[in-house]
Amino acid sequence: MKRFIAGLLGCCMALAASAQTSKPVHIDPSGWSSSPAPLQAYWFAPQGSGARAAVVMLHGCGGAYAKDGSLNARHQMWGELLAAQGIGALMLDSFSSRGVRELCTQKYAERSLKEADRVGDAYAALAWLRQQPGADGARIAVLGWSHGAGVTLDTITHPPAELAQGFAAAVAFYPGCTARAKKAERFRPYAPVLLLIGEADDWTPAAPCVALTQAAQRNGAAMDIVTYPGAYHDFDNPDITQVRLRKDVPNGVNPGQGVHTGPDAGAREAAKVRVSAFLGRVLVP
Repeated sequence: MKRFIAGLLGCCMALAASAQTSKPVHIDPSGWSSSPAPLQAYWFAPQGSGARAAVVMLHGCGGAYAKDGSLNARHQMWGELLAAQGIGALMLDSFSSRGVRELCTQKYAERSLKEADRVGDAYAALAWLRQQPGADGARIAVLGWSHGAGVTLDTITHPPAELAQGFAAAVAFYPGCTARAKKAERFRPYAPVLLLIGEADDWTPAAPCVALTQAAQRNGAAMDIVTYPGAYHDFDNPDITQVRLRKDVPNGVNPGQGVHTGPDAGAREAAKVRVSAFLGRVLVP
């Protein structure tokens, strides 16, 4: 227990020391993305010297920002956490350049931007990172939440013909797995995948993700899943104070009845440890 507390204190001290304003950058979508304009992104520079590993982060259906226009608390938290660990983080905004505000309140079939449409965004970000002197192009992962996690799963199963090497790993927080699980034998990730989801999630349920992971493992894929008992969608969001029912969301396990979203501090902290360990194993030589 003493070692665990010391580890947490060390992590908090590192985060405090690295607290920073992320640097805005623009990603050229040419040849990769359907975006009609450069993609906005925010770069969290990693601590340390030399070429560092990096992560492309993909937001969910609510977009990248808080109500005041700044990056929302979850993206800021993860960007700072990764940077403090010596891993650069590029928070990619797929919505602003397309004039999209949010997709959460739209039915899946009516959404103007699908998960598959954002795969090119991820690879445009990967190509941009490989041009940066501070990033090791062979050690770049992709990490997404919800809609962005679906993009992550699409990305890691569709290697780019234009690049000799795709992403080195993928992390997916509570993606929608229902449709994928129906064709699970076709799901073939080309790099290690870590999937994290709450067992109480009634927006993107856990059971299909478990089935998808098991099918991938049978096919020899390096894919693991962690389910958190009692945790709902958005369990890692530090800006939510309590579980709430979002009746404005028409999708989910019970369409038309809303979905629950809310924090789970235990699951959030456990996810930080699990993701850090996973990225440390697959990205650090």
